[in-house]
Amino acid sequence: MNSINLQLSSDLINEGEQAIRQEIALQLYDQNIFTFGQARRLANLSIWEFQQLLGNRKIERYYTEVDLLEDVKSITKF
Repeated sequence: MNSINLQLSSDLINEGEQAIRQEIALQLYDQNIFTFGQARRLANLSIWEFQQLLGNRKIERYYTEVDLLEDVKSITKF
């Protein structure tokens, strides 16, 4: 079993569950463990809000075939 290392500051813990979820989502995405869709759902943000959060943190957006398939599924639901 592989381990995952996450860094959470004590200040972040005082900010509440939403801030913690966002930080974990960002770290898992940045480590290429979660897809964009998985990370944004964990962060409980819209696509645009999560994209902005990535930009604010200067985290590069990865776009894989899995991401494309998730996007196609989302579009075809309408």
